[in-house]
Amino acid sequence: MAPQDIKNLVRPNLLSLKAYSSARAEFKGRAEVLLDANESPWPTGRNRYPDPSSTELRHALGKLKNFNPDQIVFGNGSDELVDQITRIFCSENDAVHALPPTFGMYKVAAGIAGAEFRAINLSPDFTIPVEELKATWDDKSKILWLCSPNNPSGNAMDPAVLEDLIGSFPGIVVLDEAYIDFVPELSFLNRLDEFPNLIITQTLSKGWGMAGIRCGAAFASPFIIRMLNTIKMPYNINVLTTGVALEALDNKDQMQAKVDTMTSERKRLETELPKLDCVDYIFPSVTNFLLVRFKDSAAVYQYLLDNAIVVRNQAFQPNAANCLRITAGLVEENDRLLVALRNFTTSH
Repeated sequence: MAPQDIKNLVRPNLLSLKAYSSARAEFKGRAEVLLDANESPWPTGRNRYPDPSSTELRHALGKLKNFNPDQIVFGNGSDELVDQITRIFCSENDAVHALPPTFGMYKVAAGIAGAEFRAINLSPDFTIPVEELKATWDDKSKILWLCSPNNPSGNAMDPAVLEDLIGSFPGIVVLDEAYIDFVPELSFLNRLDEFPNLIITQTLSKGWGMAGIRCGAAFASPFIIRMLNTIKMPYNINVLTTGVALEALDNKDQMQAKVDTMTSERKRLETELPKLDCVDYIFPSVTNFLLVRFKDSAAVYQYLLDNAIVVRNQAFQPNAANCLRITAGLVEENDRLLVALRNFTTSH
């Protein structure tokens, strides 16, 4: 898709919308006395509004990812970015495409925008049924959500398939890379400029261990970034989130060590769980979690809850009957899980 065509996908009323101009965005230069934003002058460290452009954070992430910081925008978690992207491109006459089982916010955001949600289930092995998906495209198609590695299945999608879909979809393709820190070599970030219709989202919630600060990032063309900045709330990334995020990004080695440990623990669970009679199948994963098919997932789920262990029930998802999603926790947490499942096996 040519860059000039992207403009035609945007809701027309947004093209002329002028973004809210906050006090902190209306001047440039040295600032020693701030009397412009009706803030408290007492220096608590939190009395000033944050930078509406998250400049320092964008440059820190851009340096880490070897990516242009002017093509990055942050959201209050990836959920906010999902909502913003949907509102930019979709209204009641448009369609959004996704491949369940996948992140549930895609459907919620489409519903809020009044857009049609067209779901084509992933194949039983959680790969993309390309021709079946393409058969649903028409002139209403605005957004295609692709999640790789996928949640809740844990598998990465074939890069050649992703490239084909990005290059042929008639609208915007959003590649959700929330779990990419576990397989960074599979990221499309260094290829983003090849695809004007591509948006990539990532997060600090998974590999970086920062789910509590709610910080997601979108990477896209300058035009799409401008549209995201037009509709976002002026101070959506607060000073506390910014400070913690900057500290985290400055400690990549610490993050990588934790990712390596989580990966090792996931592999340990992959080895130990098949030894249990209650386990039927473990789906291949490249993330920090496993999708496990049990012989009776409802009984296992309740037994774990009775033992104060919470996993995610996915049995209602397409092609995930009797499946539970299990995150790799700390060593001692995984030990406790395995003991509980062994006890369940012997008592049932």
